[in-house]
Amino acid sequence: MKIHPTEFKVLIKPDKVESQTSGGLFLPDSARDKQQFSVDRGEIVSFGDGFYRDLPGPKPEIGDRVIFNRYAGSLITVVEDKERVDYRLCNDKDICAILEE
Repeated sequence: MKIHPTEFKVLIKPDKVESQTSGGLFLPDSARDKQQFSVDRGEIVSFGDGFYRDLPGPKPEIGDRVIFNRYAGSLITVVEDKERVDYRLCNDKDICAILEE
């Protein structure tokens, strides 16, 4: 399944949440799902035609790593090659910064 954002929407692949805490505790799936929604960094996968059309400043591109508003948009889960992949579909205004390595 492919996801094509429309208008000013952007599809972001959030950073993965680890299955184990730094103290060595394993997190159940329900706890990881809650934490995954609160992740605020990720990589831009695609965006709609109106993306950043009316917004000033630098414009992120596909493949850029960004910081976005925590809890912004909708969490979408897709199965790709028998593996679960999480995406965040949010507005272009929810992107706060472009990360440079």
